[in-house]
Amino acid sequence: MGYQRAAPLLAAYGMIASLAACGFTPVYGPEAQMDQKLSNIEVAPPNNRVEYLFVRSLEERIGHNPAAENILNHDITVFEEGLEIWGAARSQLVGKVRYKLVSQDDGQVIATGSVETFTSYTPTIEGFGSNQRDATKRLMQILADKITTDLHLKLLDL
Repeated sequence: MGYQRAAPLLAAYGMIASLAACGFTPVYGPEAQMDQKLSNIEVAPPNNRVEYLFVRSLEERIGHNPAAENILNHDITVFEEGLEIWGAARSQLVGKVRYKLVSQDDGQVIATGSVETFTSYTPTIEGFGSNQRDATKRLMQILADKITTDLHLKLLDL
């Protein structure tokens, strides 16, 4: 009975060991080339609460890098749309970020792009806007994820 329990565990250890032996390295690991490229980006400072949430979310992904050679400028647009789903009022926050990655040395544009997404929430009187604040926070996190992925793909070629 003991061998039957140990066999799957031994197989799992074997697979992990073979994966490590093949030269596999994580994309965002501390030794990864992409981590070095993303750590050379400073995010432009925020001017309002929405931008603050975005910058904080993005810096959670790429780090806070005030001495970086490149700066990521961003323009965030957020607007609200009302929805009527099966008689329940829902609101949808739509967010779009246009960005430009610029070298701080010579002002050369390294990459540009834009990402867009949305989140939904149910407005309530009891919450006094807490649902909307939570939806805004989620929206900025999703936009930060999308920009990180977009930058990753664009910087692979450089």
